[in-house]
Amino acid sequence: LGFDDVVENSLDATSTRDFVAEYVAMISILMTNLSRISEDFIIWSTSEFSFIELSDEFTSPSSVMPQKKNPDILELTRGKTAEVIGNLTAILTTIKGLASGYGRDLQQIKSSIWSTSKISISALLIIKSIILTMKVNKKQMKKVTESSNLIALDIAEKLVKEGIPFRVTHKISGVLVQLAHNSKKPISKLTTLEIKKSVDGTKVDPKIVSKIISTTTVVSSLKDRQSFGSSGYDEQKRMISDRTQKINIWRSDMSKRENKIKSSTNELQKLVDEIIQ
Repeated sequence: LGFDDVVENSLDATSTRDFVAEYVAMISILMTNLSRISEDFIIWSTSEFSFIELSDEFTSPSSVMPQKKNPDILELTRGKTAEVIGNLTAILTTIKGLASGYGRDLQQIKSSIWSTSKISISALLIIKSIILTMKVNKKQMKKVTESSNLIALDIAEKLVKEGIPFRVTHKISGVLVQLAHNSKKPISKLTTLEIKKSVDGTKVDPKIVSKIISTTTVVSSLKDRQSFGSSGYDEQKRMISDRTQKINIWRSDMSKRENKIKSSTNELQKLVDEIIQ
């Protein structure tokens, strides 16, 4: 039949459905992640962010606002996630009320398996297609990152390399952010006088701060990030390569399992044919 082994305990073999609960639980976690990705895409596609533009085939026009795209498919993915989680709850609730041995209640679990499988496969294919067809607004993303003072942490860290305690550098960076916010401009556009204000009450030379600000950008920040799992270019490339290799291994393993099941199915059919004949 293609199973890995024999379940020795007869009660366990006939009445346990832990494998079903485990399967649907894993799919629930998968769908939860897809739901969160969907929410990210919905937010990023709004006019307030404009980080991405979804393809027309995955959106619908607003019935009132002609300029608006409704991310229907992504919203449905979020909704279907709730259905999958509901299936898991139904399975666990059914199992928990049964005594040892088989009960007809277990038949109700089957529909949850098919429903969960169908939803998850569709969701994966849809999210993949959305990613492949969406337009990424790199200019807008860069504009937002450059105006959000993300380099404040980098400035604090570089000041630490100058021998200044982090408590002091943290305060300086905080003042720089406040000055930038009050003057409605990024840290990189602060004047010499404003930079001097950031070091008031400290022994830090404002020229050092000015030099660090002039050489620190979002791009340089990404290049400087080299710790394991960081957002740096090299680490991102390494992680992508590592995950790609793992996916290939999983695909190979899945292919072996499929071949094993097909082989077992063929053998079973031969035995059935022999008995019938």
